[in-house]
Amino acid sequence: MTYFWSVPIWLGIVLQILIIAALLRGPYRNFKVLFVYSVVLFLITVGEAAAFYDREIWTKTSRHYWIGDAILQTLIFVFVISLIHRAMATSLKRATIRRILVGGAALFVASSVYLTREPKFGAWMTTLSRNLGLAAVILNLFLWAALIREPSVDRKLLLVSGGLGIQMAGKAIGHSLRQLSRSMIFTGDLIIVLSHLACLYIWWQAFRSFDRPAPER
Repeated sequence: MTYFWSVPIWLGIVLQILIIAALLRGPYRNFKVLFVYSVVLFLITVGEAAAFYDREIWTKTSRHYWIGDAILQTLIFVFVISLIHRAMATSLKRATIRRILVGGAALFVASSVYLTREPKFGAWMTTLSRNLGLAAVILNLFLWAALIREPSVDRKLLLVSGGLGIQMAGKAIGHSLRQLSRSMIFTGDLIIVLSHLACLYIWWQAFRSFDRPAPER
């Protein structure tokens, strides 16, 4: 099983490097939060990959996985809200909607942490991660609604939003399956990993063809 999971682990690392390299060509200026997220994701993935091949270290650092997941989930919330704010550049209610989204996201996270709490840390974090993933999907749908209303849609923004939606939906479904039965843990993990890889690939395709402005003569 170790060899089986090695393939998506290293594939994910390669895609993350490609995304960071593509962002450094210029798009990071418009996607600063995504760039920070990509760098943090790469560092966390490398650390988890190193621990994955040593079961003793993996057992001792299992809580660190959930800490990293919480950090990444927070960055995703910030990223989606920043994209919504950007997509509503022409709206007069832009500032009001931003405050509502930030306040609503903070309230949802705090209530989820409290309401899903249970003695088993792993089960608690699984439920919490599922709820946060679902909340990110809802925010992403709000982003799509804002993008559709715009007369000229940024193709890169649509691809980034679409990839994120696939990842968050897969995460919510995967964690739900893991909670249904122990026999569904492998299927749930596979869905989470595949949706994550699909998101990374879409992001790479969105930024790899970035056109730099021609230098002035």
